[in-house]
Amino acid sequence: MDEVRACDHSCGLGRREFLGAATLSALALLQAACGNAGDLGTGPTVSGGSFVVTLSQYPALATVGGVARVDGGTGSPVALVRSTATTYSALSLICPHQGTTVGLNGTGFLCPNHGARFASTGQWQGGQSTGNLQSIPSTYNASAGTVTVNR
Repeated sequence: MDEVRACDHSCGLGRREFLGAATLSALALLQAACGNAGDLGTGPTVSGGSFVVTLSQYPALATVGGVARVDGGTGSPVALVRSTATTYSALSLICPHQGTTVGLNGTGFLCPNHGARFASTGQWQGGQSTGNLQSIPSTYNASAGTVTVNR
């Protein structure tokens, strides 16, 4: 019996080849949309490198309790929290449950996928049971008005 052709215009693709090519194309699109598919579900990571945050560029950090996303949209998402007049804490915004980027929610953080809530300290407060947000080493330079985040 002749192989059924996916195309009747002499394209030369059999059904099996057509379906294989279509599947590979769909997987490539899925990987492009989701990032590296090999990293799905592996949990949070904070990549290497450090960056300097100029505090005057983030009005929310002018007062104690202020929170701002400071990574500039590059690399792993990072928030800076002003804990006291002279203390700042950097936190990874990657939810420890399944690696979703959490958003700012008042003075804390909220995972949009499963509802996990975190305090401004990164400590889990409720919603989906998970761990705390990962703390990232940082150094405050009062004379320069900057914080160096060492991710």
